[in-house]
Amino acid sequence: MPAVSHFISSAYRRYRKQSGFAREITTLLLAAGFGLVVLPLLIWTGGHLVLGEYIRDPLTGQTGGPLALWMDYLTALAQGSPGYWLAAGGLYGLYLVLRLIRRLLGV
Repeated sequence: MPAVSHFISSAYRRYRKQSGFAREITTLLLAAGFGLVVLPLLIWTGGHLVLGEYIRDPLTGQTGGPLALWMDYLTALAQGSPGYWLAAGGLYGLYLVLRLIRRLLGV
């Protein structure tokens, strides 16, 4: 466990030492990775636990697992669906809002 703690603390130190632009790009890439990979799996897990099977096609009753939801998610992003783009970019948007609040409060 100390190795994991050391890895996280050293990664954070490297992140903080980056220039402003490099740090912003790193933050954007991490948030995009979360929104494209982790978030669909969290959505599927929550939906599966609360609602049951993921129904891909309501007309045929075809169901799917996390990979099916992820593929549908990426397809909707490629088609430009605003709701899916909001979900994918939501973490970075929240980060920007928190930075704005911090700046307005002078913290």
